[in-house]
Amino acid sequence: MPEQLVVGFNPMSAANKVAYFVRQIRSRLVWLIIAAVICVWIWLWQRQTMSAQNVGFLFGVGMAYSLVWLVIAVVNWRRAKKTLASITPDVAMAVSRWGLWIQGASVPWSDVSRVAIAPGRFGGSPTLTVARVSGPVSSISLAVLDMMPGSIDAAIRAYSGGQQWIDTSKLGN
Repeated sequence: MPEQLVVGFNPMSAANKVAYFVRQIRSRLVWLIIAAVICVWIWLWQRQTMSAQNVGFLFGVGMAYSLVWLVIAVVNWRRAKKTLASITPDVAMAVSRWGLWIQGASVPWSDVSRVAIAPGRFGGSPTLTVARVSGPVSSISLAVLDMMPGSIDAAIRAYSGGQQWIDTSKLGN
């Protein structure tokens, strides 16, 4: 058995998310323009029968709907850029007979109380968390790792002598 399992960072997933949200922003901008054109067209077509209040309501609903989706895309793009910027060409985590090393924090097996995968918040990637008997919890997003969780779980079970494993119960069905 090798001395340790080294898991690196993989920026491809994060880069793909950034590109996806850039495309979403472009799409949302196009739909915002289309919504504005439709609102103006309806107003020009029905201006004799529509009151100023109806025109305001039409523009408000049409623009608000498109703007909300645009804001969501921009927020997700910024989050994806932040995740991509946080990825370094270093080692993300390592599993050895001694314990875990996760983003600079060394945790011996005697200090590990739980290793779990928590669901991502607001559509984000699930997070691998290492809870300690004493001290802070260390965590890392699964989207930035270059190894599948099953391989990491197998290494944790092997190196800890079956004492620890990745708990996936929080993920649901």
